[in-house]
Amino acid sequence: MTVTLRRETHFRHPDEKVVFHFWQPEKTLCQEHRHEYCELFLVEKGSGIHVINEKPYLLTAGTLCYLNRHDYHLFEGMKNLKQVNLLYLAPDKFNVLKSIEHLLNRPGETNVWQINTRVMQQVIARLRSHAATEHENKLLCESHKEMIFLETLHKLHQWRYKTQDFASSDDRLSQIIIWLNSHLAEPLDLERLCRRFAISRRTLQRGFVDYTGVSPQKYLTTMRLLQAKYHLQYSEMTVAEAGKQVGFNEASYFSRLFRKQFGISPGQCL
Repeated sequence: MTVTLRRETHFRHPDEKVVFHFWQPEKTLCQEHRHEYCELFLVEKGSGIHVINEKPYLLTAGTLCYLNRHDYHLFEGMKNLKQVNLLYLAPDKFNVLKSIEHLLNRPGETNVWQINTRVMQQVIARLRSHAATEHENKLLCESHKEMIFLETLHKLHQWRYKTQDFASSDDRLSQIIIWLNSHLAEPLDLERLCRRFAISRRTLQRGFVDYTGVSPQKYLTTMRLLQAKYHLQYSEMTVAEAGKQVGFNEASYFSRLFRKQFGISPGQCL
């Protein structure tokens, strides 16, 4: 059953139109839920699985997610996950901001992006600065918060579209993760990835493990299996169809990997 979090869960004052929420999900709500408000969340450190509208994503430091009120999601397998949530009522419901639609993800785009970890730390530090600032009244406090929120949206918008002239290997790795998330069913071709993102194979292999905790091969296999699991749980696909949908053409091989990953057979998810 999907839980709906009401506006009053985090918005405690009539003038409050945006909230900065610093938290660790595993210590609070872990079941599938949606909100009466919109949300961006920024992963500071740790790891986990984030399932958005039945599609799983791996969370690592630098992950950025955009969620609208109609989106539903849940967390799984969290390990020291620490994040900052930016909650807002709607793109046109602010005290001083007029419109932010051009800074959000566009229709048809992914909900999940990967941002340079150095940039993410800068953004989070800026968000924390608001809590340390004293204000004379509530409306002044909220206008200052909205100003920081707008700065944050601009910076995240700039960096999530960064696909060339990379400043570091982390920039390249973040874009590789985004690319892999959108091409789960395709065979992994490391040489092609290296050419596409102008990165050496050694840097890709070692940097990917540092960035995500697993190799590119393990990352892609894990994401494929997670996606297949949710196809089996939430659609009418057969085991063979779910496997083929994410790139496993041999049912026996798919079943063997699935059992190793989840401890159950694919058929037990039907």
